[in-house]
Amino acid sequence: DTFTYTMRDTVGATSTANLVITIQGGNDGPVAVADTGTAVEAGTAAGSNATGNVLTNDTDVDSGDTKTVSAITGGTVGSALVGTYGSVTLNADGTYTYVVNNANAAVNALRTSANTLTDTFTYTMRDTVGATSTANLVITIQGGNDGPVAGGHG
Repeated sequence: DTFTYTMRDTVGATSTANLVITIQGGNDGPVAVADTGTAVEAGTAAGSNATGNVLTNDTDVDSGDTKTVSAITGGTVGSALVGTYGSVTLNADGTYTYVVNNANAAVNALRTSANTLTDTFTYTMRDTVGATSTANLVITIQGGNDGPVAGGHG
């Protein structure tokens, strides 16, 4: 912006000049927001994996900045990371798939959808300029009714 101003001395002489103010923008960092997903243990019915995109709710006020997942704590972006009750694959574009470990004893102990466990993963997202922000992906594993198992009596 340019502002013109005039100065006047005590005898009435004047001088006019311009004041130029230049505002230079800088990169504003992105904001990663916590994400949630739900998976269902396989029981008498097939279970379901959790899928989604962690970048969908993340923001960056700088127009044109691209958001990517640059890291996942304890693992490698694009590769399966084993959690407590299953494994997650988180890709650079933010898409993820969580697969329940149905052989896990705690997972097998879940009886109904009201019985749940959670697995938490921490990821870092990055904008085009390299600024980063970190958030959690929390997967809730719901129980499924396991069928009875016949046992022999001797």
